[in-house]
Amino acid sequence: MKLRVEDLEADRDMSGGPAAARQAELLREINERTRHLQKEMAALRGRIGEVCLEMGQDLAALQTEVEGVRRAVGPPSVRMSRGGGGGEAELRIEMAEGFAGVRAEMAQEFESVRSEMVDLNIKLDRLLAREND
Repeated sequence: MKLRVEDLEADRDMSGGPAAARQAELLREINERTRHLQKEMAALRGRIGEVCLEMGQDLAALQTEVEGVRRAVGPPSVRMSRGGGGGEAELRIEMAEGFAGVRAEMAQEFESVRSEMVDLNIKLDRLLAREND
């Protein structure tokens, strides 16, 4: 899409004729694809939200199961003397750090895509405005 927009910017000096019709068609196609990509991104964001919710529920269920297993294995005084009490906290910290890293990467990717889409929309608006003049 970027290459097409750049081609249109480079060819904008041509006026009338088949080149102008071709440019108009390319601009319409780019605009349609941009809208389609925006819809797909919105659907993807929704799905990611669902997955995050499901993961949170799965983690809560896992935590409940781990606590149940620890209660079944031995009394708290035995677990503490064996050093098992800190394992749960370490696991939680590791999982939280892992999720924070994944969230940061996802946020960075979405911000990059959003930035490119905004840039392309601005270029398209400029090209369409020049075409209409």
